[in-house]
Amino acid sequence: MTLFNTNALHNLLNTLIAIICGGALAGFDWTMFGVSDRTALQISGAIALAKIIINAVRDGPRGMVAPPAKET
Repeated sequence: MTLFNTNALHNLLNTLIAIICGGALAGFDWTMFGVSDRTALQISGAIALAKIIINAVRDGPRGMVAPPAKET
């Protein structure tokens, strides 16, 4: 088992999206980082797109819509 795999990256991207969107939508002042709220939401959209691309490459389009595998 590796410490950092595509699932770990997926979870990290989820966390970044939650932080960025949560702050932007709650009125967090992103100007101290040099970006506007709009730019912060665009960044989170780009991260979400990266997640979709990672899933498409890792699982393929068919794997993205397949039911989850049953754990035994």
